[in-house]
Amino acid sequence: MLVPVMSRIALELYAERLARHAERLRDDLEGARLRIEWGRLEQRLCDELGTRDRAVLEALGALSGAEPQAERRLLERRLAQLAVVERLQALVEREIEAAR
Repeated sequence: MLVPVMSRIALELYAERLARHAERLRDDLEGARLRIEWGRLEQRLCDELGTRDRAVLEALGALSGAEPQAERRLLERRLAQLAVVERLQALVEREIEAAR
């Protein structure tokens, strides 16, 4: 049996902190996925609009400006980071159980 180094309350607060990190990473993942889809849509539709209309949309900031390769790299990084956070979460949960 593991001997807890921290109080159960401190462990639970730490677990909540990790959960917030994981949630932010999941939000980043969803955002990157959306930007990839938006970029595809914009590319397809802006080809039909022409240079002038595209310039207007860019000036307005209406286009996402997503770069699919950069977004895919972000996805890969965030997935790897999320996996590490989730592994740490599992270890902290084990410590919480041991503190009960």
